[in-house]
Amino acid sequence: EFFSLISPKTIYSLFDYICVTLVYFRTIEASEHYLEHHLQDMPWEDVVEKVLKTKHPRKKGKNYEIEEDGTYILFEIRGETLIIINAKRR
Repeated sequence: EFFSLISPKTIYSLFDYICVTLVYFRTIEASEHYLEHHLQDMPWEDVVEKVLKTKHPRKKGKNYEIEEDGTYILFEIRGETLIIINAKRR
């Protein structure tokens, strides 16, 4: 599978930019918090797939959240990078 060949730290988009509710990013990275506490609960390829498929994440302060199909993902945008903070199955 494609995502198993990619480092769990950074993934570059196949497109120049990807838009998520008027938020543009070029790369997706995993935060240290996600890698230490949430990687076991929700694998990296599942997180990336959910982020790329979601059209309407909810804004929560300076962060965004996706809550659907029994999953919860919290991320922020820093410059051109989407950073996964938290991801878990409920």
